Amino acid sequence: MRFKKTLISISAIGILVLCLFCFASCGFGEKTIYYWYDADGALLYEERVKEGKEPTSQKLPADTEKWDYIEWRDGANTTEKHAHRIPKESYFAGNVFQIVVQDLGETPTGTGSAFVFNSEGWFITNAHVMKDAHYAKAIFNIPNSEIGESFTYLSINKGSYYHLEKDVYIGKIDNYESIASHYKDIPIDETYEIGDKTYSVGYPLSSVELKINEGEVTENWSDLYEKLYSGNTYICSSSYIAPGSSGGILTNDDLEVIGITTLGWNGDNDEFISGASISAFNFAPLLQNTNDRELTTLQNRFHSDEKVFIAAFKDSIQEEKEGLCERITLKDGTVAYTAKIDGEQSLGNGTNALCSLELTIAANGWLSCTIEMFFENESRFIATLCGYYDSKDELDNFEYDFYADFLSGEYYTVKSKDINYSSTITLTLNNYTTNSNSGTVTTDQINYAKTWFNYLYTALTESFAEYK
Repeated sequence: MRFKKTLISISAIGILVLCLFCFASCGFGEKTIYYWYDADGALLYEERVKEGKEPTSQKLPADTEKWDYIEWRDGANTTEKHAHRIPKESYFAGNVFQIVVQDLGETPTGTGSAFVFNSEGWFITNAHVMKDAHYAKAIFNIPNSEIGESFTYLSINKGSYYHLEKDVYIGKIDNYESIASHYKDIPIDETYEIGDKTYSVGYPLSSVELKINEGEVTENWSDLYEKLYSGNTYICSSSYIAPGSSGGILTNDDLEVIGITTLGWNGDNDEFISGASISAFNFAPLLQNTNDRELTTLQNRFHSDEKVFIAAFKDSIQEEKEGLCERITLKDGTVAYTAKIDGEQSLGNGTNALCSLELTIAANGWLSCTIEMFFENESRFIATLCGYYDSKDELDNFEYDFYADFLSGEYYTVKSKDINYSSTITLTLNNYTTNSNSGTVTTDQINYAKTWFNYLYTALTESFAEYK
């Protein structure tokens, strides 16, 4: 009996093994191995999953100073999972900033982007961003708790290198030490290959927030652009670039700077096609030995030939205490400063007149000088010389307008848009027109109008001489 039971037990085990073998042969119980990699290709996990089952969601790598890990993505092999990461905006907060370019009235005229490349606040951007700057502001995505602002505003008043054809500008930010703790020593890399991942970092379309856009190197455009852009090598990338991006940075997958974002192309439907960045090969040597570079102000660098600046005019008026210089806004929105000086003037023979002289200088180059005289017999005249100031032609394209009226109700005018700017001031007013409600304008009246034209013309030219 004992022997018989043993045979039965052995037979049962054999049947069980045979069944398991058959199940395995039929595909039941098979497992798939899933491989989980970080963004740099290092294997993190292996997971065996039964046939027909989905893999579990493994833990993403921990975020770092540079990267936010946001999701798992399938690799080329269906059993591969790769951690996808995006650069942190905070990593660039002390380096990539928005430039706001301002005119003489400190009114914004355009925006761009720029990159701080050392802890003293030296930066690089495109030359075309700074081309017309009288003043400029640097806006960092760094909260300023002292004044309760979400951003930090610093001034840009000086530059050391400007090359419009190579489209490179190097300058220094005022008081950068106040935010230097946010500075990162971001490396410059002059190497890249077609297909390398890229990120454009800047402020496209005048965005108030820093934008980071992923793409890849698609072409090296040195052959195409060397004749147009003084030999610069341009990196063509699918990372988004738009107006406002100019002067920002193009990085590789290690967040090293490989270029300065410069050009962008859109298609017929205004869809972004590609962008071009000046390769670091073209500017990296310029970032060395910055302390040996001479810094000059924006006004001296870009506007040294101009005779009058709004700021100088304002300061001069206030220092002399002859009148108050008031900031105003013209009808077209242009910022201007105007000074008005009132007084009494003796005309001889015991005759006095109240005199008002007003001078306006606008940020767009508009100048207006007006004198108004009120006489004891209640007659008056108003003379105005106005136009757009051009540093090369001085008072070219100005207009003179003289108007006089009398207690009797009579009036006359003398007008001219044809002024000969010769060294002989008395000959400068030509081809004038006259008008009167009481007949022909007399020679004496015309000469009187010319006299006050000469006065205004002299006043303006002497003002220019003060600010040379």
